[in-house]
Amino acid sequence: MTDEKPNNKIQKLLIEASNLQKKGRLKELKQVLQKIIAVDPTYFPAFFNLARLFEMSKKFEEAIKFYKKTLEINPNHLESILNLINCYEDINELDKALKISEDSCKLHPNKYEVHYVLGRLTRKKRGIKNLDKAYDAYKKTLSINNNFKFAQFGLAQIYKSKGNFSEAKKTFQEIIDSDGNEIKAYYEITDFLDDKEIKKNIKNLEILEKNNKQKYKNKIYLYFTMGKMFEKINNYSKAIYYYNLGNKLKRKHIDYSINYDEKRFNALKKTIDKFGTNKKKNIGHKSSRPIFIVGMPRSGTTLIEQIVSSHSKVFGGGELLLFTDVFQKELNLKKNKDFLEILKNLTEKNFFDLGKKYVDEIEKISKENMYLTNKLPKNFINIGLIKLSLPNARIIHCERNPLDTCFSCYKTFFTQGNHYCYSLEELGSFYILYKKQMNYYKKVFNQQILNIKYEDVVADTEKETKKILNYLELGFEENCLEFYKNKRNIRTASLVQARKPIFKSSINSWLNYKDFLKPLTNKLNI
Repeated sequence: MTDEKPNNKIQKLLIEASNLQKKGRLKELKQVLQKIIAVDPTYFPAFFNLARLFEMSKKFEEAIKFYKKTLEINPNHLESILNLINCYEDINELDKALKISEDSCKLHPNKYEVHYVLGRLTRKKRGIKNLDKAYDAYKKTLSINNNFKFAQFGLAQIYKSKGNFSEAKKTFQEIIDSDGNEIKAYYEITDFLDDKEIKKNIKNLEILEKNNKQKYKNKIYLYFTMGKMFEKINNYSKAIYYYNLGNKLKRKHIDYSINYDEKRFNALKKTIDKFGTNKKKNIGHKSSRPIFIVGMPRSGTTLIEQIVSSHSKVFGGGELLLFTDVFQKELNLKKNKDFLEILKNLTEKNFFDLGKKYVDEIEKISKENMYLTNKLPKNFINIGLIKLSLPNARIIHCERNPLDTCFSCYKTFFTQGNHYCYSLEELGSFYILYKKQMNYYKKVFNQQILNIKYEDVVADTEKETKKILNYLELGFEENCLEFYKNKRNIRTASLVQARKPIFKSSINSWLNYKDFLKPLTNKLNI
């Protein structure tokens, strides 16, 4: 319970509330807090604690209402401000969260917490200007509290995203030096280490591995980090040992079944059957600005976006969640809640509204360029909805050797989603479903989708680049072949590779593990 000097009339109720909280009797606690408010409507700690209860129950709209009431009574209450920001973020109202965050920096200029939150939220927005704002906010945070590791971490990730690998390495190393248990920093720094440094870090991680008090999330990071490190020094048997440990532990904490993915695909097919393929483009918003780069994760989408966004008329948006976010927000959906039911009730007007909203959102990121890319790979699922909402949108589908694709997924600890990636058998099952979906979309949308094979891009980059630019009705520019010089922000698992010229070592890389991948090869019948 957050307290302040109580009115004598509510002293008894406060004692009761405190006891109920200690016992975890939250329903009764809520009732007592409401009694306190009835006795003294200006006693802001009661409003604050009620808001916290709603937030803990994930009733974010109710929590927002009570945090606002708290701030009406006490506008300077820092914890209410920070929690209100978090609630708006939880319901995907990022612009509102940012506005409050910016105001809080003016209200509390010497509080490092508000500057850190501003940096974290601004970094979630796309575009180089927002990245620079996030950088400034993290710097301000550290000027107030130079040991705040979350700001240090955010700063290091910005360096990494912008291709400043020397500063990224230096900052991650400083985090490790100040806290040797910060396993995520080991994971991030691995890309920049030479063999000697890797062997030294492996020894440190082997000590941490013996610590049975590690939280399971740290253990997962540790296993994936050791897998990456052993792979870099070509010790593939050790690498797969740790990759397996990491995936097994991650899978243990995931609630996933491919049944939902299959039902969703069938529901999307019915939607297309109902409205048609929109060949006459008489449904949806007519903007031709959006480009969607789709495919399985780790199939080359980052490389293709880096090439395309090196053109003067294309802005690289990165992995925008905007299409599905807009779809759910516009139709008042909670994430995945009643999604299949909503598909049954869509109207032609819905598609226009969704398309317009999507275009409005991307124009907040960039208005200058002719095109703006969205390279969230899993948008392959949404191709039908995209073509109904945005009939003039361009869709580039990236394909790669199935075993290279799947095993690369298996080696990656994704920050969110992609829950099918943590089991070789489930990866194989999902890949088969993905191929089924894409074969369907290719059949119904035909030449509206451009298919690009990763191996072809590696073999003849110029030829495939010209094919992509021709599809986009853009003239050839040499910058597209020097994509690795593009200084845009990249925030995907492939960001380090995308800063380098094309290399062939990633082709057939699965062969280093061929003796360990029977569950996958059997599932794919390869």
